[in-house]
Amino acid sequence: MKKMLYSLFAVSATAFFCASSQAASVNDYPAGLAASGIANSRHNMGSMGRVITTDATTEVCVFCHTPHFSNTSNNLSPLWNRNTSAPTSFTAYGETLGGSSIANVGIGGSTLACLSCHDGVTSWDDLLNTPGKGWTPYGTNRWWMPGQVEPLIFSHFGSTICAACHTDTLGWSENPATRLNLGLDLRNDHPVSVDYIPDRAGLRPTNTTINAIDLTSELASSASTAFSGNLAQNRWAVKGFISDTATISNLLRNGKVECSSCHDPHFRNLSWDEAEPTWNDEGGLITYCTAGEDCSDGNFLRRIGGNTGSGICRTCHEK
Repeated sequence: MKKMLYSLFAVSATAFFCASSQAASVNDYPAGLAASGIANSRHNMGSMGRVITTDATTEVCVFCHTPHFSNTSNNLSPLWNRNTSAPTSFTAYGETLGGSSIANVGIGGSTLACLSCHDGVTSWDDLLNTPGKGWTPYGTNRWWMPGQVEPLIFSHFGSTICAACHTDTLGWSENPATRLNLGLDLRNDHPVSVDYIPDRAGLRPTNTTINAIDLTSELASSASTAFSGNLAQNRWAVKGFISDTATISNLLRNGKVECSSCHDPHFRNLSWDEAEPTWNDEGGLITYCTAGEDCSDGNFLRRIGGNTGSGICRTCHEK
């Protein structure tokens, strides 16, 4: 019995390692597997993280979540630990071709949570409840990390971090402020906080089972077998696990498309064959990134296989 349990554990551990660290195929992400990997992704900014980190704490979750004194404004994600820009700070997409209208004050809590890092104006360490014991009133924990002189010198992130983020001297690929911040003007991005209305813009019914969608038709005959059968299987990370039974409605938040409809910030998805393996050329060898700014972590996309064949887009849009 013990031997059987050990074997099962070994298989499970191997599958988890492959999926969270060095997966090279969509088949490494079977249904039921945990959509995990945040500790080994760029979203871990603690001292044991991989890309931009601080030596002020080893905690991983604190940069977004707290068990006490959380930010409850604007229906933010559970136990949110970050200060956020007000909904009125953003310029929304406005009128869409599908006939929906997004007001500047209508940005949803799920998207505001993402923008509390990616709005281009909020410091990464602008937390409500800092690591360790103690708590200070709302809005006074900005720039809490040791060694930082507010608000410009991020010495705790390394001596070159200012130049890396706020100049073009290192090139576009090394400029997180250019690549990773959406800014306050959301009109040049996919509409967020937008009503999902079937039949408009070719949108499928919300009760459509995602895995049953045919993504290979009208493409080359090789589409069904290319990249380990990427487009022949349409699994997404939903509610923390890889699912082959989820519907489009499971991707929506209160019937709306939000940032989190396509991205899971906890899921280091290395299965996008056209992105992650080619993101970095290490000595002439195309490899999966293990550290450094050149790593994309699969853009934290929910779909196994990423946007190969526009699989992300065509899941919702029947085009």
